[in-house]
Amino acid sequence: MREIKAPAPSGMVLNNMSISNSKTAYGWAAIALHWISAISVVALYLLGEQMEEAADRAEKLAAQNLHVSVGVLLFTFLAARLLWSASQPSPAPLEPNRWLRILAAAVQGLFLLMIAVLIITGPLAVWSTTRPLEVFDLLSIPSPFPNRVAWLHELCEEVHGTATKLFWPLIALHVAGALKHLVFDRDRTLQRMLWVRGTQDSA
Repeated sequence: MREIKAPAPSGMVLNNMSISNSKTAYGWAAIALHWISAISVVALYLLGEQMEEAADRAEKLAAQNLHVSVGVLLFTFLAARLLWSASQPSPAPLEPNRWLRILAAAVQGLFLLMIAVLIITGPLAVWSTTRPLEVFDLLSIPSPFPNRVAWLHELCEEVHGTATKLFWPLIALHVAGALKHLVFDRDRTLQRMLWVRGTQDSA
């Protein structure tokens, strides 16, 4: 008996996309790297909060090791995302307003800057105490400093904490932009980062 497939919702198709981007849509590699990076950033923030609220030193150290481990993974995926993006075409933005396009680019740039600062200052804050980075108890990355560097440790902790304060404002702006495209513009901006897409992109 011939299998009958239920039709997808009007205007949407299951995304049998290629690994690469096109001029109108992102490939599955870009989408996967985007969402893995996003989940890692949220996880890092929550783990950082857990670390600050730890009841004792042992609990704080365990939370810190997990925080560092996820941070190393984020660095890996972020590097892969940047290298992949540099080798791929970027779909043209659907936002008609020039100033909103500039704002969206600025938010994305600040996100990347915040992550870069956190990824640099986090390991340095640990290494400056001569302790290694413990990655899921599977890998130990030794400190390049033979002795404790107190001023560097304090500076990195201060910068790390300040950069973290950008997290919620940038998240709010990013979500607000996505909701604008979904609710008011009703274009395919959000669909581009999901595994479904408009029928216009399926050609």
